[in-house]
Amino acid sequence: MNLSDKKEMVFENEMGNASVSEYSVFPGVTLSFTSVHTDNFKPDISNEGTFVEIHHCREGRLEQTVGDDFFYLMPGDLSVSVKNKPSDIYSFPLRHYHGVTIFINVDIAPRCFSSFLEDVRVQPIEVAKKLCGDKNRFILRNEEYVEHIFSELYSIPEEMRKGYFKIKILELLFVLNGIGPSADTSETVSLSKTQVRLAKQAAEFLSENMDKRVTIADLAKMFNVSDTYLKNAFKGVYGVPISSFGRIQKMQSAAQMLIHTDKSVSEVAYIFGYSNESKFTSAFKKIMGDNPGKYKKMNG
Repeated sequence: MNLSDKKEMVFENEMGNASVSEYSVFPGVTLSFTSVHTDNFKPDISNEGTFVEIHHCREGRLEQTVGDDFFYLMPGDLSVSVKNKPSDIYSFPLRHYHGVTIFINVDIAPRCFSSFLEDVRVQPIEVAKKLCGDKNRFILRNEEYVEHIFSELYSIPEEMRKGYFKIKILELLFVLNGIGPSADTSETVSLSKTQVRLAKQAAEFLSENMDKRVTIADLAKMFNVSDTYLKNAFKGVYGVPISSFGRIQKMQSAAQMLIHTDKSVSEVAYIFGYSNESKFTSAFKKIMGDNPGKYKKMNG
């Protein structure tokens, strides 16, 4: 692959970092691999026009907003959105995310991909508008045929990537062209700004009081809401019950120590209260997706 067709970017803040490997596939069409170990980052894109963004979540959780509504991608989910300008910030509630983004600048990209697909008429903006409707967003939950398209992207050798990415983008657009807007699940999983604010305030309190026993009833009373409302809001944002959040925070802290220090896996296990490295490895993999040794090697 021509080096000018690939751009590597790293974003850092006080919570961690994110790396993006972006490939130029067609004029106005890029495909990016995103690896995140922080709460948010701001992409280096400031153009205006008409854009189609397609996200596929492999691990973790991605927060998206359309107007006052919030949506969260989980592993296997795909989203399509039509925008007048690119997203100015990407947010990750679990501070852990791996996924693929296809970004189409409609003003630059080929209007129609039919020349590649013979008699099949596929126009990216028309496909996106059909799926999104006047809501400008579409979410497809963990469908096997979509997962098959994206899973193969991660294993292709570097020298074959550009040609393979072209094939996969055409395949994805062809598949999306055959899906109706009735497959959209965003309406059933959207959260209000009030729900998101409540969940994040509760998470912040739990993070600051990890050494204390805080019950759901305590939190609900503190924020003057019902137990059920709090539990639903929290699960909607973080994808896990409140009772599991402490374990996630613990493993995220352990992950940061593995990445940013020279401590061994056994040393980190001991620091976080595990006398048995194998138990720490099992707990770590459930939350972070990889065993500690591999995680340190890949992200350190």
